[in-house]
Amino acid sequence: MTDNTLDKLAAGLKDQLKVDAAPFVPASALSAANNNNDNGGKKSDNKAPQKRNANNNRGARNKKPKETTTKQGNDKKPKETTTKQGNDKEGSDAPVATVVDQEGNAKNNKGKKWKKDITVKTKSSPSHNNENQDTAATTGPTKSEKKNKSRNNQDKQQRNDGPEDKTEKKIKPTSTNDNKGQQQGKDKGTTTNKGKSKAQKKKQNHPRVHNGEDKRVVVDAASEHSPKQQPEKTKKMAKPNKKSAPSSSTSSASTNNKQPTIPPNQPQTTNDLNYAAGRPIKVVHIAEKPSIGQAIAVGLGGGGGGGSKSYGKSLPVHEFTDDSPFPKAPKATKVTHVVSSVAGHVFNVDFPTEFQSWDTVDPAELFHAPVVKKPCKGSVVKHLQEVAKGADFLVLWMDCDREGENINFEVLECCMHLMAGSGSKFDRVYRAHFSAINPSDIKKAYNALGKPDRCQSLSVDARQELDLKVGVAFSRFQTRYFQGRYGDLDSAVLSYGPCQTPTLGFCVQRHLEMETFKPEPYWLLDLGIMNSGTMCRALWDSGRSFNRNKVDGYIAKCRDANPASVAKVTSVTTKDKNQGRPVPLNTVALLKACSKALGIGPHSALQIAERLYLSGYLSYPRTESTRYPKSFDIAGTLQDQLHDNRWGSYVRDLLKEGFNVAKGGVDMGDHPPITPCRHAHSGELSGDMARVYDLVARHFIASVSHDAKWRSTTVKISIEELGEKGNFTIRGKTLISPGFLAIMLHKQYGDEREDDPFGEEEEEEKDLPEFKEGDLYGLSFSSSKKSGDKVSVAPAGKFCTLDIKEKMTTPPTYLTESELISRMEKHGIGTDASISTHIENILKRYYVELLPGRKLKPTKLGLVLAQGYHLIDNSLVLPKIRSDIEDQCNKIAKGLAERDEVVRKAIDLFSAKFTYFVDNVSKMDVLFGSSFARLQDVGKPFTRCGLTRRYLQFIAGPPPRLYNKTTETVYVLPIGGEIKQWTGRNCPVDGCNFELCLYSVGAPPRTFPLCPNCFNNPKPEWGPIPGEDTTPTPGDEEDENKERNVRRMAGKNMIRECPHPDKMPLIEEMTVSPDPESDGVLILDPHLGPKWRLVSTREPTIVHMPKSVEKVTVLDTKDEVLGCRMMSIEFKEGESPLEGGKKKYTSCFANDEILQGLVRIHHGDERMKASSRGGRGRGRGGGRGGRGRGRGGRGRH
Repeated sequence: MTDNTLDKLAAGLKDQLKVDAAPFVPASALSAANNNNDNGGKKSDNKAPQKRNANNNRGARNKKPKETTTKQGNDKKPKETTTKQGNDKEGSDAPVATVVDQEGNAKNNKGKKWKKDITVKTKSSPSHNNENQDTAATTGPTKSEKKNKSRNNQDKQQRNDGPEDKTEKKIKPTSTNDNKGQQQGKDKGTTTNKGKSKAQKKKQNHPRVHNGEDKRVVVDAASEHSPKQQPEKTKKMAKPNKKSAPSSSTSSASTNNKQPTIPPNQPQTTNDLNYAAGRPIKVVHIAEKPSIGQAIAVGLGGGGGGGSKSYGKSLPVHEFTDDSPFPKAPKATKVTHVVSSVAGHVFNVDFPTEFQSWDTVDPAELFHAPVVKKPCKGSVVKHLQEVAKGADFLVLWMDCDREGENINFEVLECCMHLMAGSGSKFDRVYRAHFSAINPSDIKKAYNALGKPDRCQSLSVDARQELDLKVGVAFSRFQTRYFQGRYGDLDSAVLSYGPCQTPTLGFCVQRHLEMETFKPEPYWLLDLGIMNSGTMCRALWDSGRSFNRNKVDGYIAKCRDANPASVAKVTSVTTKDKNQGRPVPLNTVALLKACSKALGIGPHSALQIAERLYLSGYLSYPRTESTRYPKSFDIAGTLQDQLHDNRWGSYVRDLLKEGFNVAKGGVDMGDHPPITPCRHAHSGELSGDMARVYDLVARHFIASVSHDAKWRSTTVKISIEELGEKGNFTIRGKTLISPGFLAIMLHKQYGDEREDDPFGEEEEEEKDLPEFKEGDLYGLSFSSSKKSGDKVSVAPAGKFCTLDIKEKMTTPPTYLTESELISRMEKHGIGTDASISTHIENILKRYYVELLPGRKLKPTKLGLVLAQGYHLIDNSLVLPKIRSDIEDQCNKIAKGLAERDEVVRKAIDLFSAKFTYFVDNVSKMDVLFGSSFARLQDVGKPFTRCGLTRRYLQFIAGPPPRLYNKTTETVYVLPIGGEIKQWTGRNCPVDGCNFELCLYSVGAPPRTFPLCPNCFNNPKPEWGPIPGEDTTPTPGDEEDENKERNVRRMAGKNMIRECPHPDKMPLIEEMTVSPDPESDGVLILDPHLGPKWRLVSTREPTIVHMPKSVEKVTVLDTKDEVLGCRMMSIEFKEGESPLEGGKKKYTSCFANDEILQGLVRIHHGDERMKASSRGGRGRGRGGGRGGRGRGRGGRGRH
């Protein structure tokens, strides 16, 4: 694929379809979009009902669009390239014509309306047939350009800015010591420094890392220094519009961020070996996971001098000294090693807060929205800064793949600037390459340290940004559109993924092949030969015929022959054949083998292999190599398996006879194939871990074993009367030497023959009776064209039967996981590490279901989505474009392509496709309408709308939601609990007046009031939105961040607490005390009596009132100190604990020792957070539902 392929595709699509920029289809207009697709994106009539009440706040903004003007520093404007995108009428809602000047600044034409102003680089109009249409800056300067340039230079001289530097600043990628020159190149090549003071420039060029809690935009350091990013001439940029969204790349999202200086390309220089001569040094090692950090500490500290110590819990730190020299500073007197780790990715990629709203952000804007990197966990950033402070050397021990390289540079972004010494600190940063974590491999990697590869990291950045923007834009639009119209979609979110959707497409393609398959009858000649008491079936060499009369004619010709027809053995061939041993195991082969032989899905198989790797049993499981490198110790790996009672004797014999080097395969240079690293005794592992280890160990031993040898016999038989149509073959084979088959079953797994279902049948393992060339067999066959009684022709001792066999063509079966993996690998969908995730995603979304035999059957939803993409734009579901983008990412990893350029072209392409998809979504809607029930036809009346006073229909989902037939408004409800009716109570929020529901969660259940309108339209002053502050589990950040984005796409996250913020008026009216065990409050259970109780809004805590309480009323008066409401408590007659038997009194629960001494506290199941309740809230019941009375710990202030 050439560098301009994506440009051509995008330009061709726009030219053919005359695509405008995507009009925003807000939630309020989703339902009406199908009926108004020909309106060209115009606003709907003001009288049309609103789809979502949340859109009311957007109305004013839509009515007052803002115009964008970009002012230059002088009156002379540089040449501008205008990209026309549709209607130019004043006041139209058609997309804006974007003007891009030579500096890359975007402006909007007068009269155009946008909800947001977007700064974006665009190509020239598709009507121009230029292959490269990026901007006028890509061509030589015209006369007008030179004139404008001259005038600009004069203006700059008048402002004392000095003349422009016409010398291109180049960077030497082979040297990292000349940081000063690089920094100067950066200053002169980055136009955002114009007009700043020297102090400001100095501050900008000396990076600092912010506290890990900050939300920060991580600037692509390589792009700042790359020679291709340096402009030929320094230009004055127009002052950017403050309301304009930044361009699509992360580097342009915030050019003022301060980052460490990291050389962009390979090779990179290392430090002077005389560094720290005569003094001690500190070497900090950072691993990807705590378990690997511990293995590194063991591997390096085993032979070191001095004591060692470990501290820290979640991210342990191991510290020890070593008198042996550090390879990169051999003259240092003593080495102090500090080994710690991160927990996977340090940052995750996401949109800024202003682009998170589904209701106020046009999905089309996401293509050109900025991308920010937010810390997965702020404590990890702080931990890295504390550990690396003052380090002389930094050694990175991340997994040796692209994701690992990306994490390397995330670590450097956090702490490289805190290293000791001056000069280029990156020269003292090293990267260890290892494939196993046993001590010998750790020591070997330590003595052969390399450098981090920035290009591989950039390829991951590009893929992450593309997947985020494309996936979220399409998913937001189609989820809102179709969930607002249909009630039984069986999925909380209709997600789209550049890899996920083509994966679904393969499954749907096979399903359609099955559905459109028409069985046809065919006929063949069946020859059975009786020899030595054994009936042998001979295969007809002509295969089959779809003409019954023709086959009947062959039978008639033999039957009517005179003399009688005979079958003659024309040749008998016997030869020995070798069955080659398997090639070494890579990731894709492992996933296929586990699915086919063990019945373990790809996602689970890879997780199990990773656990075995982290436990030291297997080598790194993410590899593309299928050949052992020359340095691989095959003999040593075999010797580790000598004492196994399952294959120890076989390995012993193999070592005596001499093992073989595996046949075929390719060494990709990343990791060796997957092999066992240490012996696992019988019973040491259990379950699927034991089965996967067994498969890998057997495969490794088989791959270096001898070939299996078979003796194959082929008997050719002919019937002379039929000529060429009278040839038949009998085949059989016997095993002479089992070779590798003694350790691995040859039919356990292997390549599928899906592309040739009617190919030559494999030889059957069987002993054939003796055949001799020239043997004759008399024929016996049917007396008529129909199958009936046989008419025997007297044989001379031996005979055969000739008959017609009728069969039907059979349809293909559903794709197995193994077959799907083969197709994904063939078409370049995903990587060896991500293939399993894409298959798991289409299962999670319920786009396919898993059948017995690990077969994947598309669901109704999956079929409709895939067929809808085909109707609108089949490239969205076909693998071609994604495969091309993967190729471009591979070029980035190899340093053959620029990251920003690849991202820009891909974003332009998908942005145009999104526009066309939105304009033609009605085609997909027709399919949905024929397969799913519309919202107005499902559900039951549940609660009243506060605006129309009409009943809302309850749709069970997923996701659960309420639907207003009158306004066609959809109100998403929280997921994770039970929703009940609560008749007769309305929301107290001004302007709301919706009838309330009840939401119960936990075990035992805690019940909270729920307002559907306020839940969908929370106000910022109410506080943090529940369910949106989950922290990923260390090690699973990428998967959990994607899942969190998916939950956000569905409308709301899983909520197992009060669905409203604590400061929401409805909750404030019921608040009687702060909750000392959480950040929440205690409210009166809305179920009220007779069992009165208080519940915590944020913890699974229930405070049971004594049975003597007859009535509890929350008053309007508040405690002056705590700000919570007072309660009126009434006791039953004769059961009052008050002096004089007083029945009623007013209480502030937070400081009421009398009431606290009577309550019982129960801690239930919260599920969302790890809980350790020891010592909290203990009465006699100990917080476990006991009956004893006690203070419960709540009144101790």
